[in-house]
Amino acid sequence: MDLGLKDRVAIIGGSSRGMGRAIALAFAQEGANVAISARTEADLRHTEIELARVGSQQHVLAIPADLSVARDIRRVVRDTFNRFGQIGILVTHMGLGPKGRPSEFNDETIMTALEENFLSSVRFAREVIPYMKQQRWGRIVHLLPSLGRRSANGTALSTTSQLALVGYSKMLANELAPFNITVNNLIMGPVETDYLTASFESEAQESGKSYEELMKDAVSAIPMGRLGKPEEVGDLVAYLASDRASFITGTSVVLDGGMRQTIN
Repeated sequence: MDLGLKDRVAIIGGSSRGMGRAIALAFAQEGANVAISARTEADLRHTEIELARVGSQQHVLAIPADLSVARDIRRVVRDTFNRFGQIGILVTHMGLGPKGRPSEFNDETIMTALEENFLSSVRFAREVIPYMKQQRWGRIVHLLPSLGRRSANGTALSTTSQLALVGYSKMLANELAPFNITVNNLIMGPVETDYLTASFESEAQESGKSYEELMKDAVSAIPMGRLGKPEEVGDLVAYLASDRASFITGTSVVLDGGMRQTIN
């Protein structure tokens, strides 16, 4: 299906591996110009080569950056515009904050978690919005982890950051709708990535359970009976960024194989 993304310019945050890489590849396959950014330059360069094979080197820009830092966000946006002359799509990726009891976090820990998750996405959106308004077209998609059963198991700061971004995105979507700019969240269940594997391996060491047991438990909680695939995330994000999804805004789309128990 041609999504009409040819020659659009997309910035994908955290895109050197896993879901970010799959999203960047999905856009490249649709003919979009793609700016990718992440902290680890070696992984970033590897993904840059993959994207160039799909399209061409001139359609790819790789920018090493720490996206929890405001000046790095500004640099990524500035370099992308200088290279391609426009910015139409932004995809941000929220991670999981530190575990702990809500009553025991100090101010520094709370602010660091908000900087790396909530404020990072807000700042990124704020930087690209002027370009989107000027061309009266834009798509902003925030990737959020589905906390599921883990929400009661030491993920207070992840939950806080996620709920803050969902609320902010709704208000932002209402503000930007007259400019033909949509803002949506994609809430994801467990997806088969190196990050998920590393998380289970770490949890296995802490809990005394084997990696295989933890993986079996995770899959058993998914009605579809399997983990998600990065390519499925990439395809859905590309759709949300297309004109075929132009009437979808201010909402959270769930991709979790049926795990979510509520409809709100």
